[in-house]
Amino acid sequence: MRIGIGLGYGPGAKKAALAAASEARKTVPKPDLAIAFGSIYLDQKEVHEALCAELGSAVLIGGSSFREITNAGVTRGTVAVLLLSFEGAKTSFAFAESGPEPYATGISLAKGLARPLGNGSKPLGLVFASIASGYENEMLRALGLKLGRMPFFGGLCCGDYDLGMNHPDFWTNYQYAGSKLMRQTASMALLELPQGVEPCFGFAHGWQPVGPAVRLTKALGAKVYEVDGVPVIDYYRQFLGADQSDAFFELMVQRYAFALEDEGSPYSVVKLPVACDFKEGCITYYPAEDLQGRTVRLIQASRRSLLDGAREAALRLREALAGRKPDFVFMVSCCARASILHSVIDRELSVIQETLGREVPVFGFYSGGEIAPTLSRYEDVVSPDHPMAGSCYHVTTVGLMALCSPKPAVSSFPAQAVGGEADPAREAERLRKLLSRSEEILDSTESFLSNLSRKSYQDAEKLRKQNEVIHRYTPHEVWKEVGLHAAKGEYELPDAEFNGAFLFMDVKGFTSFSEEHAPDEVVRRLNEIFSPASDVIYSCGGDVDKYIGDCIFAAFRDAGSAVQAGLRILRLLSDLKAGGSPFTVRIGVNAGRAIRANVGSGTRREYTFIGDAVNLTQRLESVCAPGRLLMSEAVFKQVQDLPGTPERREVTVKGKKAPVIAYEVGHA
Repeated sequence: MRIGIGLGYGPGAKKAALAAASEARKTVPKPDLAIAFGSIYLDQKEVHEALCAELGSAVLIGGSSFREITNAGVTRGTVAVLLLSFEGAKTSFAFAESGPEPYATGISLAKGLARPLGNGSKPLGLVFASIASGYENEMLRALGLKLGRMPFFGGLCCGDYDLGMNHPDFWTNYQYAGSKLMRQTASMALLELPQGVEPCFGFAHGWQPVGPAVRLTKALGAKVYEVDGVPVIDYYRQFLGADQSDAFFELMVQRYAFALEDEGSPYSVVKLPVACDFKEGCITYYPAEDLQGRTVRLIQASRRSLLDGAREAALRLREALAGRKPDFVFMVSCCARASILHSVIDRELSVIQETLGREVPVFGFYSGGEIAPTLSRYEDVVSPDHPMAGSCYHVTTVGLMALCSPKPAVSSFPAQAVGGEADPAREAERLRKLLSRSEEILDSTESFLSNLSRKSYQDAEKLRKQNEVIHRYTPHEVWKEVGLHAAKGEYELPDAEFNGAFLFMDVKGFTSFSEEHAPDEVVRRLNEIFSPASDVIYSCGGDVDKYIGDCIFAAFRDAGSAVQAGLRILRLLSDLKAGGSPFTVRIGVNAGRAIRANVGSGTRREYTFIGDAVNLTQRLESVCAPGRLLMSEAVFKQVQDLPGTPERREVTVKGKKAPVIAYEVGHA
């Protein structure tokens, strides 16, 4: 295998293209494949014509790029050329118009390509296309269905990312479709690699989660309107600031994307905001898919995290290489990453070289979207049984591909930037813009941090108040259990056995009273009973499990405490009745085994007691005389010093065939 990498500078697009092509041809005079990336800042027509004149058009693919990548570094305003020749390889090319239906584009591409022979060789598809609908994964799906399982690697040609998403030239990009220079085209080179030549891959992004999981509650395809019921613009403004300009918003919003996370997978899919429509109130996310109802997590990109992501991609590639030395590495990174990395953009290439070796030839570009497998080994990428097999269109990621051959490859690459000294005036202007952009990013970051700090304080205060409210509406024992399990990272209370006592209290005369009085009067008079009765229950070591209309259901650790609480409530109601209250109560107490279980549904649950011991408690209350407490025989045998002489009763209750022996008492 022979590998030639050339890099050309101006002045002039033609000179840059000729310099890059001629440099690469010194090592590969008759290439089987030529891939070229010309800076979007150069005249693309001149670049393409020069490449065709120097290399011929039959094997040429590629297009416009935001930044070019070679061993000389990450450059701007250059042309980078990769030439490859193989012994025994078969290569076919196809081009198709990128229409509104990416699936149809994939079908059209596949028709122009020779199907792999399946003779033990390893097919590989190199795909380059335009930024079109955002649904380019459909194009890859069509290619896979028509051509069979194989890795696809490449990217989308891009325009001037510095102009911002709302500028029309942001979306202007060009493709080198053989002899034609196109604006909306997909191209593919299908390589049937010789025996022994194997591709390996590395993929990562480095974005970090900064928020909890949220649900996209209103979306139309890739356009998101609401997040957890909040307008998506407002959702972002709580971090970015409510009074910031739309330009500031667009600058910062791309640092805060969404991640779709697959359960059990170490990978997450980045959904990048690519267009903000302030009038319509929506944000469009790429890669595009139907986002209605999806659960996502807000993620943040920082320069350090993106560099960590690049290192992770290189480590995955190195692991797949299993000790072999790569003949060359193809690197595709996102233009959004270039914008965020800014003045340290060269560090992304550097951390990859530190991991894989600086002597390895490197070629690539900063794209409008990356096409790469998520997995690293060829066998895994093409496996029909692996859930993450195949290749996908990504954004703000870095994808790496290495080719390894059993024989040492002949290669050449630019070791350092060429083209003479930079024009002093132009260099000064470049540095001025770099400094201005740095100041803008610094100001934006400070504003974001200020808003984030304020929001964190507000959220903490809101959470504290919410906890206070929830605590009042939750049984105390349940609240303690939730806290203990949450501290362990467990967010589901387990079903458990409970051996103790139960108390049901019912307010008599309340139904007729509520029919004749205003709602606020009804609630006030009911709480005159519930509030002190609840205090009694808690002071006796019990816990109010729930209020059921005009009833209280409580649980205790022992029968004595339950009876003590019941007798004190009877005395309390006696005092209230002496003061003019029209109500009295009746109380049932039972002891035994119950299950504390999660009952309800996935959206609304109670953690409550169920079982025969609970049912009998309620039945005893229902047959108890007003102003009295009726306890089961099991409770009676456990308590002492009861007031007066308990009345032994045999009562018939629902659910029991034989009469139940119980004992009824009043307060002292």
